[in-house]
Amino acid sequence: MKNRMRKNKSPTEIGSSVMSINPVNVEQTLPIRLALIWMDAVTIAASPEAFARLEACARSYRERYGESSAGQVEGVQAARRLFRAIGIEPTRRRPSSEALLNRALKNKGFYSVNNLVDVSNWCSLEFLLPICVYDRDKIRGKITIRQGRPGESYLALNDRELHLEGRYLIADEEGPFGSPMTDSRRTAIDESTRRVLLILFAPKDYDAETLRRQAETYAARVQQFCGGTPVNIEIL
Repeated sequence: MKNRMRKNKSPTEIGSSVMSINPVNVEQTLPIRLALIWMDAVTIAASPEAFARLEACARSYRERYGESSAGQVEGVQAARRLFRAIGIEPTRRRPSSEALLNRALKNKGFYSVNNLVDVSNWCSLEFLLPICVYDRDKIRGKITIRQGRPGESYLALNDRELHLEGRYLIADEEGPFGSPMTDSRRTAIDESTRRVLLILFAPKDYDAETLRRQAETYAARVQQFCGGTPVNIEIL
């Protein structure tokens, strides 16, 4: 990969990119692990090639596990531990990565959205971890990862109001805009998006080096199919 990714650096150490990165504040008691990827100059468009990689990943699960249930797949418990840690029962509300796995095992097929969403779904399915994607130019001020306050909610990508009181969420100075469940309409990517924040969610006991390798793989795939420059990767 031609562009060199910076590791474990504070946003204030990125030099000319300092204004493009939002400082992240994480509660000391946050019971999860995160990988944050900051990328600039991406291009959002249709990509049959990226979608083909997602479909190939799904086929590999069917070939390996046949008619097994998602719970029998190695690695699926990580996202379930994550959800339990943030107060969500995963048997009632499935992690997005497990929902993708269920579709793969049952050969239900996927919908191609755009290159970035398709690559993100591919990586989420392969890593079996929830992944969220945000347009950084729609984020206002400092990003905080915290528990939801009374009355907090947002309009989610499924056009339903997601209530967030007591749940872990991602917020900016205007309020919540993301969570490991589903993201908001407010910070969603579209064809005008150029600067993105990508987040992988994992349980606190998830190996940090494994998460870093997965984040680097994800960033490389985004660069391959969407262009752009990886500015920084942080493991929290």
